[in-house]
Amino acid sequence: MALRLEKEFAGVVYTPRREEVYGNGGGVLYPRPVELHHAGEQNGLILATFDHYTLQEPPVFPIFASRDHGRTWERYSQLEDSKNGYGMRFQPMLLELPQSVGDLPEGALLMTGNSIPLSFACTELLLFVSLDQGKTWEYRSTICAGGPPQEQNFEALGPVWEPFLYLNADGDLTVIYTDERPHVDRRYNQTLAVAVSKDGGHTWEAPRMACAIPDGFQRPGMAIVTKLPDGRYFMCYEIVCFRDCGPGDPPTCDIFCRFSPDGVDWGDPEDYGTRIETADGMYLGNMPYCLWVPQGGPNGTIIVSGKRDSGELKLRDPGDFLVNYNLGEGPWERVPMLVSYDARIHQAGWSMGMCTIENGTRLLQLAPTQCDPVLLQISYGIGNIGET
Repeated sequence: MALRLEKEFAGVVYTPRREEVYGNGGGVLYPRPVELHHAGEQNGLILATFDHYTLQEPPVFPIFASRDHGRTWERYSQLEDSKNGYGMRFQPMLLELPQSVGDLPEGALLMTGNSIPLSFACTELLLFVSLDQGKTWEYRSTICAGGPPQEQNFEALGPVWEPFLYLNADGDLTVIYTDERPHVDRRYNQTLAVAVSKDGGHTWEAPRMACAIPDGFQRPGMAIVTKLPDGRYFMCYEIVCFRDCGPGDPPTCDIFCRFSPDGVDWGDPEDYGTRIETADGMYLGNMPYCLWVPQGGPNGTIIVSGKRDSGELKLRDPGDFLVNYNLGEGPWERVPMLVSYDARIHQAGWSMGMCTIENGTRLLQLAPTQCDPVLLQISYGIGNIGET
């Protein structure tokens, strides 16, 4: 038995106007969707957010909604930086709570992202809560704070990046994020850190390293976590290497995975993990996203996306997911993606997001796709999830 994805719909969530965004970038990136399942009469509402590099200061995370299973979208609300006033600039992420957590009820929406001033002097991962299905938001806590959003800025406090929220095996709110602060020890260029909140996001315990390779060059980052049906947690992440990797080193920017029994302990942080690849050596690279679905066999299927594959950069029309039917063990297989884009354009396909919709019967994929050689839009593809 295997997974079958039949593409049924495609369209656009949002296209920025050239005059509203910075001219040296695509304008939108990093889309993240969620379908509400614990919202009473609002069940089935799909919300999506993304980076919006607007000229208007301070920036906000726009939130779009679809009330017809992802076919059409409308502006719904926005998340403002009510803590610092700097603006919510990078890397949003949405989570609907499937159960009560601390003082938060089932169905509460959580959102995190990077608060960064226009001066780019610092980074701060903030947590917000909504109790009205994302219409209004309240600041809850600072997860962590770091230095300027500049890679390998070894002479300053390192930045914090790319948060992803989930519940661990104890039901506690957990976040994994990219952390360059440990680079005060030059053995650690960039690391992945995990932090846990025992009180529903009011306070956070000290972080622990999930992946930290002490060679001064390797940069694990952009981690995404999904829970498996055997209770374990699966994480995919990229490892970027800012040097010419020699014999025995993993290739640059490829996507790896590892497992945790509880969503907190990810094993030896110095371990690279396992590269996600097919039996014939095809692998994915850059900016992964992963999701487990029950279809595809007795163990269901893990689906992983990445911006590029191991071939030459080219039009990905539609390109491939890699999927695994054995809870992440052994070789992976190809399944066509749901969105097409030109990977030769630097930011096209940058950190695509996905979720299941319509009671898990369809997959929604969001991606930044090209309008012209620079400007991007947030596009979607919807596919029926079947089996062969």
